[in-house]
Amino acid sequence: MGAELRRDDMEVAEEDISDSQAFRFVEHVLQSVRMDPFQVDLRDKEEYDSLLSIVDSSKKRSFDDEALLVTTLKALSEAVSKIDIMYHHALLNNIFTMSIWYLNSDTRDALLSLITRLAAVADQFLRECLQMLVNNFTPPGSLTAFIGQPRWLARKKEIYSQLHESLRMISDTVPLAPRMLKDIIDRSMPKLFDKKSKIVSFVECMLGLDNDRMGDLIGALLLAKVVDLLTELDALFGGNACAEKLDGLMVVFCEHLKSCKEHGRLPQEFDILKTIFRASVLRVHKSKFAQFIMFYACSLDPEICGLEFALFLSDIFIKKEEDSISSFICWKLSVSGKVSGLIDAFLNL
Repeated sequence: MGAELRRDDMEVAEEDISDSQAFRFVEHVLQSVRMDPFQVDLRDKEEYDSLLSIVDSSKKRSFDDEALLVTTLKALSEAVSKIDIMYHHALLNNIFTMSIWYLNSDTRDALLSLITRLAAVADQFLRECLQMLVNNFTPPGSLTAFIGQPRWLARKKEIYSQLHESLRMISDTVPLAPRMLKDIIDRSMPKLFDKKSKIVSFVECMLGLDNDRMGDLIGALLLAKVVDLLTELDALFGGNACAEKLDGLMVVFCEHLKSCKEHGRLPQEFDILKTIFRASVLRVHKSKFAQFIMFYACSLDPEICGLEFALFLSDIFIKKEEDSISSFICWKLSVSGKVSGLIDAFLNL
């Protein structure tokens, strides 16, 4: 296989021998094709093609194939310094087009470990690694019919957690990563006419990044993109398909706000939402779904968020700083509940 084990390697455990042998093989193969393709030895070319086959993103795998893939991915993780975009383009393409949704937990761990290591290679693969992770925010089309089943719901939660952890690790390691991730998420946002399953899955996974340090770095962008999507769908509202998309997004967003409340992050989240509300939602005549998000957040914490929002709105109204005040008045008349009472109390002072 191009690299033989030394006798003293045989003293280690059998599992370690397999990993060691795989690493030696992968390192040798990667190095052997780092030259003009016409100068590569035929045997080395065959071994490289064999490596490509193991990590073929379109391949259906048996249990043994998946075990071999895990070992190979671990070996590639140890050999990232040998991977060259010029000579290993086909290998990188196979890696970056993999869907983690079809892989078992151990294989996903091995693949994501490789991605985080590739992302840390200076000035090489950061954008491709981030794009690959964002591409996996949504399951492949063939799985969308099953994603609501209990077995897949559990897997979805695990996959989202693994994606979030990988993105956090990359952001902690590569200072440029959060800025680049913002751009990639912005470009990858679902379109209005995408299927509900794609929109909801993407947003659900994306909002999961809005916590801890990742939330501090890119949280404002994440919330703004979801509010924009809600506002656009609301303005376009028509037919069952559109209504289902709005319902799905509202459920995901409200669950996110509940999670923020449970983890003590709702005040910070609400501050961001107020800025978004003032910048975009307030000027939109048909935005009742986006407006409802604000009142739902207030209902979760009426003493702080509710009162704060009432003061926020009364300040806007009294100072007449907004150019769409008529939109605000129409919206105000539609408000009901406890927050409405707070708003009226302040506006009638």
